[in-house]
Amino acid sequence: MAPRLRQRRQKKPPSVTPLVVTPPTVVTPMPLALPKPGPSIDALGFFSLDNNVPGLSKLILQKLNMKSYEEYKMAVDGGTPVSGFGFRCPQEMFQRLEDTFRFCAHCRALPSGLSDSKVLRHCKRCRNVYYCGPECQRSDWPAHKRVCRELCHVAVDRLMEWLLVTEHCNINSRTWHCSP
Repeated sequence: MAPRLRQRRQKKPPSVTPLVVTPPTVVTPMPLALPKPGPSIDALGFFSLDNNVPGLSKLILQKLNMKSYEEYKMAVDGGTPVSGFGFRCPQEMFQRLEDTFRFCAHCRALPSGLSDSKVLRHCKRCRNVYYCGPECQRSDWPAHKRVCRELCHVAVDRLMEWLLVTEHCNINSRTWHCSP
């Protein structure tokens, strides 16, 4: 058999792009203008609660004896002691915050908007959703039944958190002890 001749491939010369020289431009320094301070993303999220339940953000501030979101944020971040807002202890603040979750899941009525004869009652199964009457509960059931089972777990988590905050349940690394 005759040996194959290897053919050398010629490399193509690299393509050359012409160099375009642009004259230098004079850049005048502009004073750095910071955007006008507006509400933070946290504040916008806090006030967006009103989209679902009108007046909820104001109710939260009212229950916590606070005048503005800034006061709320300072307390949450640890900048102001809880006693500075008229609470005797963190447990009282926690209970007040829990009270803000009470509104009708169907018609979005707040407790202050109900007549004296009506009272909010929670779902017997998950204990996380409130209704102002049986009509609202029946109307909301198709939507609520999809999440009711998961909300039962949330109820257990909130109960455990409540027990820890109120110091009814002391958890340390060695033993668990719940006071009667």
